This record gives sequence, structure tokens and C-alpha cells, in this order.
Amino acid sequence: MSSTTTSAAPAPPSSSPQPIVLIVGSPYGIDDWFGGPAGRYEFVFVNNEGAGAEVYLEDPATERIYVEVEHFGRGVSRAVTASVPPGTYRWVCITDYTIKYSRPVVVTGDPLPYDVHGIIPVTALDLRVPINSYVGWITSQLPTLTHQVERLRSALQVGDSATARRDWLTAHLTYETLGGAYRAYGETGDDINADPPSGVATDRLADADFPGFRKIEAMLWHDRPAAAIAPYADALLGAVGQLTDELALPNAITPIDMGRRAHEILEDALQWDLNGIGDAGSGTELATVDANIIGVWQALDPLRPILRKQNPYLEQTDEQLRRTQQLIRSHHHDSGWVGLAALSVRQRAAVNAAVQHSVELLSHTAAIVDPRNATRDRGPITHD
Repeated sequence: MSSTTTSAAPAPPSSSPQPIVLIVGSPYGIDDWFGGPAGRYEFVFVNNEGAGAEVYLEDPATERIYVEVEHFGRGVSRAVTASVPPGTYRWVCITDYTIKYSRPVVVTGDPLPYDVHGIIPVTALDLRVPINSYVGWITSQLPTLTHQVERLRSALQVGDSATARRDWLTAHLTYETLGGAYRAYGETGDDINADPPSGVATDRLADADFPGFRKIEAMLWHDRPAAAIAPYADALLGAVGQLTDELALPNAITPIDMGRRAHEILEDALQWDLNGIGDAGSGTELATVDANIIGVWQALDPLRPILRKQNPYLEQTDEQLRRTQQLIRSHHHDSGWVGLAALSVRQRAAVNAAVQHSVELLSHTAAIVDPRNATRDRGPITHD
């Protein structure tokens, strides 16, 4: 697929020496590219129509798109550098009220020396079954999460901080499998699992003003009285109940959420947990990442009918996730999880590299499942 900028950049070595300017709103301007040899091209799209525009370079025989520019308005220009393999294509220009097709454009020559995979647009309707399946799975886990938080609260109410620490970790890891690691649930997600405030030292987090699992963690691991922590467990239990109500609402998870979720769960873990930012004193960062990988598997599963048809990296992604989880779990022993700070430089680099590679592979899923306008009338994708 292509890369997009808002202004023309210096053209890379290409079979086309000058940018090709295409007028999106003109009945003829979109036909100003006459094809040529396979290779790198720079296109500049100008929208003179007024409505928000989307432009695809489509192989009409397969419906796969190889270049896309999304959501740009009247008077806006977008520059796109793209690799175009041999084939016959057409431009598809979509606005709020029109759809236009260019004449056929032929690109000739040998196959490119690198893979270029087109994408069949996945629509919001195509994602409705995966969304319903995913919401159903999350909802099925909430009674377990509720029970675990109740046990945490009970341990705090009787002053048993040691048991409360164990119960905290159990409940927190259940939550981290639900795709909430990057606050997918808005304000309710913050009430459940707000990140520790930035700029506050770990040994002062117990006195900082923030809610949820991380606040309880900070207080438990800094020896605050159990009676002082119990009200935060009450509030946490209420927020989990609110999550149950919110997931019952229409569009609790949107098509855009579904497309990005599997990728962003681990992206967030890389940015926060593996940098030690999310930890509030328990040293269980790797346990959180392990739970996040479980969450990735659960977010991927409803999408597999789509991904099996479109993602040539799916098997590689699955294998990399398995290897990453195996590496993460090698730091879990009978005595518990090894804290991030206790890893050697080499061990920490290995973990970061494995998670980063997983994130890169998951980006293909995010690109494929990002909802787009269909370029023609199509039946829904069959989910097997």
C-alpha cells in the first residue's frame, strides 16, 4: 500500500520522473495518468469538488486497492508515493454523494522485486459479525472479573494485605486480556485502570490522586493500611459494573476500534509497560504484557475469516506472537514474575525486540481491517 503526505516530497528513484497530478473532482483530470512500467510513482491528488474525498487505485478484476488517499476536502492536495506492480487498474473516486471511475490504466513489465499486496476494502458491515463476537467474549469474562475484584475487596476489608496483593494481580491480569490496555473504554476504562500520573515518583504514587487498579497497586505495594485501600476497591467494583452496562449499548465497539484493537494493545504495552511507566510498584510489567498477548489472540480470532483471505503475514504473525509469549513467560518462576528492572540489558532488549516485531506484523492486520467504503456493490464476507 501507499504512503501519504500533505505536500509533495522529493521524488525517489522512479519509473516516473515527475509527480503525476490528478484532479479528483474533474470528469477528465483523474484520467491524466496513462500507466507505464511497473515501479515507484509519485501522485499528487487535488480535490476541487468540495466534499470529503477518497481515492483508490483498484484492480477491477480482483477489487484489490494498491493506492489510497482518504478524507481530504476541497482545495486540499495530497502527495502519495506508491509502488505499482504490473496489472490493469482504474482510479475510484468516492465522495459523500458520488463515485467515479477512470478509464483502464495498464502498468507493464516484470513483477517487482518486493511484495506489494493489494487490499480488498473491508466495510463497517463486514465487521459487524466480528464486533458482535468480540463484544460477546468480553461480556462473558466480566462475571469472572467482578468476582475477582470482590475477592480483592474482601481481603482488604479483613486487613489481609498479602492475600489482597495476590487477588489484585489475578483481577488486573483478567482485565488486561479484555483489550482495555489502551483505554478502549473511555472514562470507564480510566476509572478501572488509569495510568499512574506522569512525573510522580513510584514511591509517591500511593498518595497521588488517580483511580483503579493502579491506585490500589500503589497503595498495596507501599504498605498503606488495608482499610484505607478498601474504598478504592469499592469504586473499582462499581466501574466494572458500569463497563458491563456500556458494552450492552449499540456501537460499544466501533468498526474503527475493531480494526485497530489487536495492533494497539501491544503497541500500548511497548510504549507504557515495557518502559516501566505503567507499573505502580508491583513489578508485574511482564505479567501485564503476557495478559495483553492473550488479549491480542482474542481480538484476532473474530477477524480470521477476513484475514485468512487477505493477510499473507497471518501465519508469521501467529508464530511471532507464540514466540513472544514464550519469551515473556520464561521470566515467570515459582516465586512469581521477574520485574522489568531485574532483567539484564540483553534480556530486556530481547523482550523489546520480540514485542516490537509482533507490533510490526500486527500492523498489517490493522491496515487490512481498517473500514473503508466499498468500491462496488458486494455481498458480505462469509464468516466460517
